[in-house]
Amino acid sequence: MEILDLSQAIERGRVSRGPVLINNKPDLRSGKRDDFMTGEFYQNGKTYTFRIWDKDIYQIVIEYGPGIYVAETVGSDFNGPYLTVRSIDLYPGDDLTRHDFMGGIPRAELTSNLDEVKMRLNEVGVSDKCWELINLALQHPMLEGRFLIEGAATRHHDNVVGGLANHTTKMLRLLSALLFNNPELQKSSDLLTFSIFMHDIGKIFEYRDLDVGEYWFANHRVRGIEFLSEIKDEIIARYDENFYRQVQSVIAGHHGPYGDRPTTVAAVIVHYIDVLESQATELVREQLNAPGNKIRHTDFGFLREIPLFEENK
Repeated sequence: MEILDLSQAIERGRVSRGPVLINNKPDLRSGKRDDFMTGEFYQNGKTYTFRIWDKDIYQIVIEYGPGIYVAETVGSDFNGPYLTVRSIDLYPGDDLTRHDFMGGIPRAELTSNLDEVKMRLNEVGVSDKCWELINLALQHPMLEGRFLIEGAATRHHDNVVGGLANHTTKMLRLLSALLFNNPELQKSSDLLTFSIFMHDIGKIFEYRDLDVGEYWFANHRVRGIEFLSEIKDEIIARYDENFYRQVQSVIAGHHGPYGDRPTTVAAVIVHYIDVLESQATELVREQLNAPGNKIRHTDFGFLREIPLFEENK
């Protein structure tokens, strides 16, 4: 049975049937008449909202949780497109796995992009000592080689295989421009570069194959600082304790007002770079997922779309 093409199934009025992946636990909400379920199907880095109005149908999802199902859907639209689920049941075979739905960024592309941004950063003062420390960190056994595998999120920006490395690379490109525009910062180019590599490193422990890990409740900032302590001696041997503590502050404070309050200039800079990169990527993702000429933003309401390359649509 072919995986349901959700990009076509979401067309208003279209009836479709096929395998789908629910990657995260859906929510139950109260409607005017009765409770209903809302959640997201995941496919190749994109999410598609679904709703189940019939209690007998959504009880199946409540019982079995995230996983692969066979669903019959109808493309619907109310304050944005979504899929109405007419029927759903567990996928009966074992030939499909979660990885068949995930898509991802080829490893060769990820490594090529990292090599390219390394050249940019070398031009604004990043030292060989810094790259040696980065390699040591990324090759640490605790990471299981997953820096180039794990996603940067389960639902939002860069939620694909390789998304963590992709998000990090895009942040490093922004950092290179910032260092070029503000030469005073180049004295701290090693600190800022290493901090960006480490700021989300804890997601390797928070997530597993684009789903939450076993100990997800110890968030990636906590787990990132825990990992950093494993290479504390190596960091201090190459730099000093101030460098180590500064990187800790970035991991703790890079969410800005949405987490621990930033306590260093480095933490604030990385926070701004992180927000710019992730929110711009999310806007593009939302537009690609939204048919019509406007998308809905949680802070600003409806937004008129911006022209994008047709090959990305």
